[in-house]
Order: sequence, then C-alpha cells, then structure tokens
Amino acid sequence: MAQRLLQDFVLLLVAINPLLVVPEFIGVTGKLGAVTKRRIAIQAVLIAGGVLLGFIAIGQTVLAALGIELHAFQIAAGLILLLISLRMVLGENIHHESTDDHSPAVHPLAIPYMAGPKSIMTVLLLTDSEVYTPRDEIEVGILVVLVLALTLACLLGARWAHRMLRDSGINAISRVMGLILAALAMQYILTALEQAFHLTS
Repeated sequence: MAQRLLQDFVLLLVAINPLLVVPEFIGVTGKLGAVTKRRIAIQAVLIAGGVLLGFIAIGQTVLAALGIELHAFQIAAGLILLLISLRMVLGENIHHESTDDHSPAVHPLAIPYMAGPKSIMTVLLLTDSEVYTPRDEIEVGILVVLVLALTLACLLGARWAHRMLRDSGINAISRVMGLILAALAMQYILTALEQAFHLTS
C-alpha cells in the first residue's frame, strides 16, 4: 500500500509539475505587489484543488453521462495544451494582469497549468471506479492536496527565483518549458490515438 501511495504521489507531482508553474507565475505577476502575488498564488492553488478534487468525485460520471470517452477528452486536452505551449515557445505575450474581470489565478495558473489536461487525466486514471475503491479515491484526493501544498510553497518562493534569474533568465526558462510542454502534448495526443484505434503493438 505504501509503495502504491508513493507511486501515485510521484505521478501527481509530475502531472501538476510545480516547476512548470513557477516561470508562468513570475511572468503574470512580475509587476504586482507582494501581497497581491501571495493572494493570486493561494487563489490559483485553491481553484486547481477544487477542479481536481471535483474530477475525482464526479469526473467519470459526467463524462459517461455526456457520452465522452476518455480518449476523446485526452485528445482535446492535448490540443489545448499544444496551443498554449507553442505560444510559450514563440514568445507571444500570454500574460494577463490581474483585474476585476480577469485574474491570472484562474487562467493560466490554475487552468491549465495546475489543473490541466495531464493532471486531470492522471486523477481520472488513478480513481477509475472500475479499478479502485472509494478509499483509494480518498487517498488520491489527499495526495492531490499535498502536491498542491508543495506547489503553493514553490509559488510563494518565486520572488527569490526572479531575483536570481532576472527577466532574461525567466524568458529563457519559459521557452524551454514551452518546448517540453509541446512534446508532452504531442505524446499525449499520439497515445490517445494509439489507444483509440488499437494501434499499439
């Protein structure tokens, strides 16, 4: 049991990937005050937690009710992730200042960076009702909370990273992360296509 929990924790850590969120957080909050940055970080983590825990609770039920297969959801999510990653690589300005109508806590920090295609698919697979018990689903929920707490700690410490890396360093890291994200998105789509059309050997 302990080994399974450790494996699930690692999977969720890779899926949510706090290190990928930090450069984006620095980019969208660079000109904001310390108090506002802290508020955005907390809001983003709470929103992401609500989305992921919601998918654990009723995600499969909703998809089944709508007649949506996991493969279709995975391909659609991968395409969205690919578009975002390409904008990162090309250096397009995707950062938004916090306003009354729009907060970066929701987009892009909570969705899609923390509660994105990869993390949503991970929690769905780890809580498949045909394989796992309700107790297993509760344990995965606790692990999600732990990973998001670690992510929050990384976001709250982002200002020190900004001081060390400067804007040029953050820009370079963002582009590299975008390239990695693009590769992950393509792999995501290819895997879904292979499974949907039974192309795996």
